[in-house]
Amino acid sequence: MAGVGWLVLPWGIVALWKVRRAAISFPKKWPSVSVLKPMAGLDDQLVENLRSHLAIDYPGQWKLLLGVRSTEDLAYPIAKAFVDANPSKAELHLQDGVPGFNPKVNQLLTLIKHATGEVIAITDSNVRVHPGLLREHAARLAEPGVALSSNLFVGVEEATPGSALDNMCVNAFCAASSATAEALLKMTQLVGKSFAVKREVLEELGGFDRVKDVLAEDQRFGTLLRQAGHRTRLCPTPVENVQASAPLGQFLQRHARWSMLRFMLLPGAWAEPLQLPFVWALLAAVLSPQSAFLWWFLGASTALSVGFTQASTRLLRGRPFAMKWVWLIPLRDFLFLAVWLRGMTMRTVTWRGNRLEVVKNTYLAAAPAAEPVKATAKVTPPT
Repeated sequence: MAGVGWLVLPWGIVALWKVRRAAISFPKKWPSVSVLKPMAGLDDQLVENLRSHLAIDYPGQWKLLLGVRSTEDLAYPIAKAFVDANPSKAELHLQDGVPGFNPKVNQLLTLIKHATGEVIAITDSNVRVHPGLLREHAARLAEPGVALSSNLFVGVEEATPGSALDNMCVNAFCAASSATAEALLKMTQLVGKSFAVKREVLEELGGFDRVKDVLAEDQRFGTLLRQAGHRTRLCPTPVENVQASAPLGQFLQRHARWSMLRFMLLPGAWAEPLQLPFVWALLAAVLSPQSAFLWWFLGASTALSVGFTQASTRLLRGRPFAMKWVWLIPLRDFLFLAVWLRGMTMRTVTWRGNRLEVVKNTYLAAAPAAEPVKATAKVTPPT
């Protein structure tokens, strides 16, 4: 099993390299864009995340629409201060009712009512964007048959072991999988952290109302796009997913939830442990301690796991993880296996203060005999 990782991981690096260096041609006409940013709680460096949108360099008309559930949300005063300081670039809207179980989509249903753009772009609240974001989206959407463009996302600003482990999983396994789907498998996909869709296509698919009760709303939209005959493309420049202070528990909970979603939606989820050569090489060496070759292979597999993580991170953000975090990479592999196993049986989630049951195709229902959890501290919304 460890040998499979020696084939899979290098392909991931090749795929990332191809996506990052993919050619892009800018359109002659720049469509208007409404950028929707649903918010909940105090994400790491939230003010800086919002300010990054002010640096967007786009020749066409665009506007940022911020959404919060209520004035009691911890993000509200920050969002209001930002909009008050930048009224020509941003608006703030409070959520109108609770139309579905997906709290992120509930906000999008309000924001889309105020959006006027020909293109609807979405960035999560813990996402920091780059100046060329909308130019790249417009370029991809101008390609024949392309209805939606999205971004790889790269974990940045790690300051705790939990945030470093989270960013290591995002930068290695998540990014490489998305890049492989784009560059090598030519698959239709949607990366929910940051994407843009033609408004007429969104309406054709039934709008956000179509996914208001689905946990994996991005995957569901990807399926609808494929069924309707539309293509998707990744933009070459990733957005930054800011994870600075996440504790270990948050890392485990989030990736267990993502593992659950993959088990429910992707047949290939069962093969994910094959990308953990260090784990299987260590198991083989422990079971056959007399084999000098297996101990050598363990050392080589450790170097492969570390090299893969550092190379993918460097391709995505221009710098690898600091040496003080490198020792966590082998531990990351074991923890990834643990959350993969947890995802097999996990069927409830606590998301933005709501405890929900996840049923077939990731549809959501109120978890029985459970009270909503009130957000009294930092809440980081997932994708």
